[in-house]
Amino acid sequence: MTQALIPLDKPPSPGAPHRAELPTPVERTLPNGLRAIVFQQRSGPKAFGVPIVAAQLLVRGGASAESEAEAGLAQLTASLLTQGTAERSAVELAQTVDGLGARLDASSGYDATVVSVSALTSVFSTALALLDEVARTPAFAADEVERVRTKAIGDLALTYSNPSALARLIAQRTAFGTAPYGHPIAGTAETLATLDRAHVVAFHQRFFRPDNATLILGGDIAPDDAFALIEREFGDWRAPGVPLAATPPFDLPAPRARVVILDKPDAGRTAITVGRVGIARRAADYVAGVVATAVLSGYSGRLNQEVRVKRGLSYGAGAQLLARRSPGMVLASTLVDHTRVAEATEVILATLGGLAAEAPPESELVTRKATVTGSFSRSVETIDGIAGVLGELALYDVPLDDLGSYMPRVEAVTPADVRDFVAAHVAHDPFIVLVGDAQQFAEAIRAAHADVTVIPAGRLDLNGASLVR
Repeated sequence: MTQALIPLDKPPSPGAPHRAELPTPVERTLPNGLRAIVFQQRSGPKAFGVPIVAAQLLVRGGASAESEAEAGLAQLTASLLTQGTAERSAVELAQTVDGLGARLDASSGYDATVVSVSALTSVFSTALALLDEVARTPAFAADEVERVRTKAIGDLALTYSNPSALARLIAQRTAFGTAPYGHPIAGTAETLATLDRAHVVAFHQRFFRPDNATLILGGDIAPDDAFALIEREFGDWRAPGVPLAATPPFDLPAPRARVVILDKPDAGRTAITVGRVGIARRAADYVAGVVATAVLSGYSGRLNQEVRVKRGLSYGAGAQLLARRSPGMVLASTLVDHTRVAEATEVILATLGGLAAEAPPESELVTRKATVTGSFSRSVETIDGIAGVLGELALYDVPLDDLGSYMPRVEAVTPADVRDFVAAHVAHDPFIVLVGDAQQFAEAIRAAHADVTVIPAGRLDLNGASLVR
């Protein structure tokens, strides 16, 4: 028997927010200054759960700690951490990790470098010892440094061939100039060419110290057992006698309504990025910013509805909130045909301005909040996910109880909160970055905007705030 389909005149209403069962983190500081945060959490339903423990060692030292001439150093260092230690070659280390059935990774962002490991409870103590070995005694073998550095330079060619990736890099320079968030995390061909083993060793020695690190460890382990394991592996880690110098706050360029066009005739479409400097992660209106970004993003978000659904200008459009230790960026972006650039740009600006001028209806906020709480719930369904959220809170000096209070705070955001956030941090004097065939749209952009800079692709220079060789 065939069941008749029920026609839908409108999308179904969102269900009640899923309440994830979240642990209560416990923290201590070891005598050597290492901050330890632990939590106990079973991984999934009893019948199907796998006993797993995960750990993240978070070191405060990333791309924002580099000089302009060293751009790419933090990422290069992170890439090399898992490529051999004083005891094992890169191959031996990989074989040991595989033999445990574990996962060992290292990465770096603007504010921190993170080394993480996860494994079954039965072998986790051995896996944590590997994390300790990788973080404290990396080999930085000369041949590995050269191999990873050469690959990093080669990867830049792929990045520069992508209009959207280029627009993002230009947006960083446009927003921050020579401030620490301005240069590319991956560096440039020019800066990477100057980096050698001595640079990597110096970066590691400067930042990898217990009084500059936080260890998050949790999963299928009791808190007392977790602290005992941390003390056993990291208790003998000694900080240098000289305190690490505090990172001073940095000044940001004033918001400036300008247009930067990168003339890239070989681009298939033009990447459009509209943005400005936003807020720090610990800002009081951070959660309002998350909800505001959700109002603008996703298939049902305002940008996609205006750019794609109503006008067919693009396959999609959305917004992103990048909140860091110091204020990051708020970006709105899309990819359109070269001939529709001027129209799409004005649509994006009008959409942002409209949300800044008038608060969204409560009915719209209900559905967009559901996407935020749903995304958060999915992110903390795994042990690694919980450790990652706690690591972010620790890095940005946000109270750890935000893990449990985040969803209620999202639900408490009002329409006026969203409007005020967009008015204060998004719609006022945004910059515009366009990467595409300028011949097909530059004249129309100049007619609509006063401050327009056109840079030939061959003259782009991400090493400085001017962006021009």
